[in-house]
Amino acid sequence: MFLWCLVIAQFLIAAALVLTTSWLPIPWWALLGSLPGIWLAIWAWITMGLLRTRIHPSTTNETRLLTNGPYAVVRHPMYAGLLWFTGAVVLAEFTWWRLVLWIILWLVLHQKAKFEEVEMAERFSDYRTYAES
Repeated sequence: MFLWCLVIAQFLIAAALVLTTSWLPIPWWALLGSLPGIWLAIWAWITMGLLRTRIHPSTTNETRLLTNGPYAVVRHPMYAGLLWFTGAVVLAEFTWWRLVLWIILWLVLHQKAKFEEVEMAERFSDYRTYAES
């Protein structure tokens, strides 16, 4: 149940950050600053497989250890991409409460990543080697 709370929190917070942004006009630097985050998340999604992506951090029988593409650079590229994108959105229209929401989003994703890493280490014997590299 706790993990589903993290998933719901992730989506609600990201939605709150995106939906409370005035998109017209969005500063050019915020638009350009958000593109690497979008690109990273999409690259990870394509690398994982469009239909294999899960929002819940637990592993399944179909879970694979990916070490190529964005996973060769970042262990959690979808989370990193989301944080990058929403960080640019927060800076585009900065308020303290939006910064607090972004920090909470980072904490939520950090918790999900910690859980995923434990699951992956239990499932794949070479995960720790991958994580250290």
